[in-house]
Amino acid sequence: MTDRGTRVAVAHYCEGAGHASRMLAVTRALETAGYETVLAGGGPGRTFVERNGYREYEPTPVDLIDGYQRGNPVTALAGAAPALTGRVRDYAGWLRRERPAFLVADDISAAVAATLTRTPYYYLTHDPAGFYTTTAERVGARVRNRFAVATAELFALPKVWTGAPTIPGAEVVPPIAPAGGALDASVDVLVVPSAFTVSEDRLRTALERRGRSVTLVGGDDWTVAPSLQPYIERATVVVCSGYSTVMEAAVAGTPCIVLPHTSEQRGVVRALADDVGFYAAASVDDVVSLLDRVEAPTPRPNGVDRFVELVVEHAGR
Repeated sequence: MTDRGTRVAVAHYCEGAGHASRMLAVTRALETAGYETVLAGGGPGRTFVERNGYREYEPTPVDLIDGYQRGNPVTALAGAAPALTGRVRDYAGWLRRERPAFLVADDISAAVAATLTRTPYYYLTHDPAGFYTTTAERVGARVRNRFAVATAELFALPKVWTGAPTIPGAEVVPPIAPAGGALDASVDVLVVPSAFTVSEDRLRTALERRGRSVTLVGGDDWTVAPSLQPYIERATVVVCSGYSTVMEAAVAGTPCIVLPHTSEQRGVVRALADDVGFYAAASVDDVVSLLDRVEAPTPRPNGVDRFVELVVEHAGR
């Protein structure tokens, strides 16, 4: 039986595969540091987790995007309360069964469960209240962040941008991305959909009419890959909406056009407004008009090793 001191738990949020992608990068770094890992999270990231050779526990799923992030946060939160309660309960049961030395998570439900089960945990998120424009969303972000700052062993904030917005009490680390790798393919425009506000088919058609070659992640001709990072490294430009892909493009030094869908994503593009290499678009026409005007960003260091270094250092005290 594995020594409890070497077994750690990793939990990712369940909305979008990007959370699974970043926490898989953390998982691999923890394993390199000598830990055995157990994973949990579920949602769209499950397929990606399995493609990387892992199995994970799936707690009750939660979906806040349609309500909370589209302008009706109070109603959405009330409607999601049973699922949130169930997710915390499921995580707590999982932690009691696994009895890890500590938890690493980007899911606030896992953070609450860790606190309830007295499991030390390390938190990784990019959710400052300054991203949001409504009072309810700002209050929600402050409550989440203050809870984690007060109860986590370490709260890490992976930032592509500099300066505000930030999270008081959080340790800033470079953006998180999986390891890169060789790719035997050419990539021009890489489209990474995440509930785009525009039609993916219309976007692809418009780009191809401009003579551009399009690789659509999740399209009919797409095979699930263990990591998008090799594709992002090879791409001429990335079109996305999620912050995980933005971080991966920042590490790769690849220009990135962002089509924000949620209020959080709109906050990201505001934070990146003065950073070369990152561009905001609201329509297919915006994307097309930007294609020939993008500049590559200065590649950022990958923050995975720094984050895990901080976790290992703290856990060894």
